[in-house]
Amino acid sequence: MIHFLKSLQIISDSELEKLNGFTENRILKKNDFLIKEGNICNEIVFIKRGIVRSFYTNTEGNEITKCIAFENELASAYSSFITQEPTFENIQALCDTELIVLKRKDLFYLYENSLEWQAAGRFLTEMEYIKTENRAVSFQKQTAKERYDSLVENHSKFIKYIPLKYLSSYLGITSRHLSRLRKTN
Repeated sequence: MIHFLKSLQIISDSELEKLNGFTENRILKKNDFLIKEGNICNEIVFIKRGIVRSFYTNTEGNEITKCIAFENELASAYSSFITQEPTFENIQALCDTELIVLKRKDLFYLYENSLEWQAAGRFLTEMEYIKTENRAVSFQKQTAKERYDSLVENHSKFIKYIPLKYLSSYLGITSRHLSRLRKTN
């Protein structure tokens, strides 16, 4: 997490040292949940090793994969984290996953006591917004094949850990269509 935050070039080494004592390591076994629908999110995590998926259940009872987060990425039920209202999503480990956890209260303490942490928080929030907008636009402007090719290009070493039903849901296609796409690659 420190290396990731350093790469932003926003937070000084002395400010990064303030993380000591605020973070904790956590292991999620495959299929364990970071958070379940209806709970309030009070932490943000950095994925040191593994993959998590965020999903919700629609009115027909089908799981819809909203997001997949990989190593060296942050994950949280962001809306709940910000509003402190119950989340509509579930976040589940797709394989054994090692996390670095930062509690909301500790992050807000850092914000209250450092302009550098405020700037980093704003930057990361803006990046999350852009990521969300790009995902929405990809469904309007790209074909399923283009979305799949982009995923393979950016996260090829992880694809094998994502069950087809979750991957197809994430791409907005059927498992059958995904199987056809995989054969053409």
